[in-house]
Amino acid sequence: MMNIRLQKFMADCGIASRRKCEELITQGQVRVNGEIKTTLPVLIDPDSDQITVGEQVLEPIKQETHAYYLLHKPKGVLVTNHDPADRKTVGELMTGITERVFPVGRLDMDARGLLMMTNDGELAHRLTHPRYGVEKTYVVRVDGRMGADAIERLRKGVWLGPEQGTGPGVKSEGFRLRLLARDRHDTVLEVRLVERKNREIRRVLARTGHKVRDLFRVAMAEKITLKGLEPGQFRRLTEQEVAWLRKATSADFHEQKRAATQTWFENKEMAKERRRIAAEAGQRRSTPDRPAAGRTPIAPVAPGKPRASTKRRFSPAPPAMDRKFGPGARRLPQGKFGRGPGGFGKHNPRPGR
Repeated sequence: MMNIRLQKFMADCGIASRRKCEELITQGQVRVNGEIKTTLPVLIDPDSDQITVGEQVLEPIKQETHAYYLLHKPKGVLVTNHDPADRKTVGELMTGITERVFPVGRLDMDARGLLMMTNDGELAHRLTHPRYGVEKTYVVRVDGRMGADAIERLRKGVWLGPEQGTGPGVKSEGFRLRLLARDRHDTVLEVRLVERKNREIRRVLARTGHKVRDLFRVAMAEKITLKGLEPGQFRRLTEQEVAWLRKATSADFHEQKRAATQTWFENKEMAKERRRIAAEAGQRRSTPDRPAAGRTPIAPVAPGKPRASTKRRFSPAPPAMDRKFGPGARRLPQGKFGRGPGGFGKHNPRPGR
């Protein structure tokens, strides 16, 4: 057999996830042919090398003996099989099974919801590595009423500081989210993301000024859900569910999904550009406006033909008609000083002498 990485072999043997196996190696808990290895990478030949973790000699698990379970993790339970501080772990909840299984991925101690347990190291690696793009769905309740600006920031991504307090910051990936409920006290969101960072949802929401009150993972890879499971309960995955997870983590499926997502975003941007151009041209994508009440709509004009003016045209008034001398004649003043018939009066005073 060709050489493989030590952490991959350990995960295939059902010890833990690859990330956890790397920690065991760097902590000096793994021996290769009796020699402690603490520096990665370490390449081994599973057919000729003897691998020991603690006092246990590892042997690969055959694929037909792989086990897959789905656990509804309650709050206050640590996602590991053993804890030096003697806190309650998910391993204690997996009672009555004969297989040695480990948790797939992370879930905060104060979070709850779906957690997969397995001894299939390769599938666990594919489900947790961002390269394969497996989405997880959460229902998140945060303090305060979240405005449209904050929701838009979540969709576009926000800048985060370094996880360990040193080093450059990074920008989070945009969330796919849906607003479920909102009032003046709190906001409930459905969040979908491919996890890349520790406590990513809490850190991103904190940057928008909202503290997470409840984090509930409800689905993985879209089709794997908690339906029928109460907190603390678990069940074995069906053959159809395992087959779906293998398909969802295949390279071809990921490329097809990535291309479809890219096409969706491109179509969305093209639609936004078309709306912008239409708005600049003063056009609307909907039906034409109805004429105002009491007005007759103007008939459309054929292309190239100028539209008839709707302004009313006024012609100059005809010259005044004199009843005595005819049109345009100037009437002479009557009387010596231009007084009208009947002499001087209130509105026609006598001129000064």
